[in-house]
Amino acid sequence: MNKLKKLYCRTFQTAFKIALPFLPYRKPKIVGSVKALPDFIKKKKCDHVLIITDAGIMKLGLTKRLENALSENDIAYTIYGKTVANPTTDNVAEALELYQTNGCNALIGFGGGSSMDCAKAVGARIAKPKQSLAKMKGILKVHKKLPLLIAIPTTAGTGSETTLAAVITDAETRHKYAINDFPLIPRYAVLDPKVTLSLPPFITATTGMDALTHAVEAYIGNSTTPGTRKDALLAVKLIFENIDIVYNDGKNVDARRNMLHASFYAGCAFTKSYVGYVHAVAHSL
Repeated sequence: MNKLKKLYCRTFQTAFKIALPFLPYRKPKIVGSVKALPDFIKKKKCDHVLIITDAGIMKLGLTKRLENALSENDIAYTIYGKTVANPTTDNVAEALELYQTNGCNALIGFGGGSSMDCAKAVGARIAKPKQSLAKMKGILKVHKKLPLLIAIPTTAGTGSETTLAAVITDAETRHKYAINDFPLIPRYAVLDPKVTLSLPPFITATTGMDALTHAVEAYIGNSTTPGTRKDALLAVKLIFENIDIVYNDGKNVDARRNMLHASFYAGCAFTKSYVGYVHAVAHSL
């Protein structure tokens, strides 16, 4: 990196760190089960939800408990189940069309980081219908209120249920970029351990390590604050106490719940204080 670019980056980071206490960061409200979700949806006067997920989640039937809870409470729903890893602009366009044609008024990202990022991007397009996703890439370019956005993580790793970022891939050029703005932070994060019980040991371990690197990088980075250090330490503690348990016993509900909370707090930490070279290299790979 040349000296001028390095100076620009360090100045930018320092300015953001000074501004942190005055920026509209917020933590999503935690909901402990998908069965409790209809009450929160009704409270926001929403009656038709678009669930954004992927084919693997659909095949495993993980959305069934949510579907039943919505139906029992007279809340209509539509499912978009074609999200791919590293969601594309085509995914967003298809989901957006479903949202509009079915008269939806709320969004649920159900799955890993890809499904949640896709839901965030759909929300951004609803908030700014005349602007393409490409024009929203970067920082603070959405600045409009999204429809009710709910995140239901099925892995304990990405922390996307807490962050202000959505990473999208252009379907034509394959260029990958991030959209970062405060309205993208979900209103509710549903940390339901029962949706993670079917995760195999390998995915349990790798997503758990993802959360651990989020926490460590947030703790040691130049933009860390007392609040992010507190969240990062809590995440690390929960991961060290529970990751071996869930790896060896995937049906342990308490340990699964603790890992979801660890991922949540790691996400809260790094969405403010950033990650570092580990993730920069990982994105490139």
